[in-house]
Amino acid sequence: DQEAFSDFAIALDAIQDKFGVLICKSAGNCGNFLSNKPKGKIHAGADSIRSLVVGSIAHKEGADDLSRIDNPSPFSRIGPGPSYVIKPEVVHYGGNAGVSASGSLCSTGVKSFSINGEISTAIGTSFSTPRISALAVGLSQEIDEEFDPLLLKTLIIHSSAYSKNLETPNEERTKQMGFGRPGNVREILYNSPHEATLILRDNLAKKDLIDIMDFPMPPGLIVDGYYTGQIIVTLVYDPIIDPSQRIEYCQSNLDVKFGTYDCRFDRDTEKKNIINKVGRKDPQNVLLETFFSKNKMKSKTDDFAQRERLLIKYGDKYYPVKKYAVDLSEVTENTKIKFLGKDRSWFLWLKGIYRDHVVRKAQDEARFLSQEFCLAVTIRDPLKKVNVYDEVSQKLDEYNFWHSNIKVSADVKISV
Repeated sequence: DQEAFSDFAIALDAIQDKFGVLICKSAGNCGNFLSNKPKGKIHAGADSIRSLVVGSIAHKEGADDLSRIDNPSPFSRIGPGPSYVIKPEVVHYGGNAGVSASGSLCSTGVKSFSINGEISTAIGTSFSTPRISALAVGLSQEIDEEFDPLLLKTLIIHSSAYSKNLETPNEERTKQMGFGRPGNVREILYNSPHEATLILRDNLAKKDLIDIMDFPMPPGLIVDGYYTGQIIVTLVYDPIIDPSQRIEYCQSNLDVKFGTYDCRFDRDTEKKNIINKVGRKDPQNVLLETFFSKNKMKSKTDDFAQRERLLIKYGDKYYPVKKYAVDLSEVTENTKIKFLGKDRSWFLWLKGIYRDHVVRKAQDEARFLSQEFCLAVTIRDPLKKVNVYDEVSQKLDEYNFWHSNIKVSADVKISV
């Protein structure tokens, strides 16, 4: 139902809120391909806002199979969810299928176990989903900190990408595959020297905003007087939810902006809607499709353009997961000259938005509104020449940021 979230989804969300867990939910299977019909929408439960919903892609290609390797499995149900929420968020290998010459089902399954404990093969999103569950467990065991489902969800989605073999059109990718297939534990947790990932994990109250005006952009990415590099931003948050509001089940939203500005100026905080006493002159958000050259984006066929580039117009939609991936080499020449000069500073901005219903309800109940969120920002040198990691670390110290590395468990092996 595009007009309401299912009772199953609402129950799954309630379980996660009560027990502080992360549920990995299958998108569901569909047999429409057997009669040459379009794929069905995700099953009830896969519209859960808090859950990490998983679709299936093909790992092999048999003679009668319908999908190519790394493309969506024929049986994997598609999104979006109610209110056009992106579901599934990720995919993994769950098998392939097709129709034989006699018109019967044929399949190329992934390895699993039979009820006798023997190795067998089967297909379905019920086999791709445990791969994501195992990845979440692996990350949780590797991270030597308190269990944080929002952090795990962010790391998995942030690392996700599409295959070079993907034949699905760009406008259909998120419906069928979400944000793609995530990397393994090591790929997620460890940066190369040519990239740095910053994670901001916090709770943002209704009347507050985050406005970082000294974002630590590495100076090594300045080439011929202009900033270059690739930027990936993933925002995952726990919106306030109210089952009674049907299509407006998500009662809160978070907006993120990341970009450059010319200089700072003083502002009068006594004026309405002026929160920060320091303003930015000529700010430009680089996470907008209009910031980039359509011709350059079409002509680019490198690894980033095929697998990671992502520019979705979220607008005022209440999406609990937002992800952007941009390459500064794809901007227009005029834009580069105007907004990417070496003398411009970088900012990161976050602010919450709340629907009238939850605001009035909070006033009646005399409670404060806030949202838990996790934001991951990766800065990367695609040419692998600049030690981005060290330069970002130096900038963090220079700007007096309080920061620390994610604590990772260390296993010491001793030969006896």
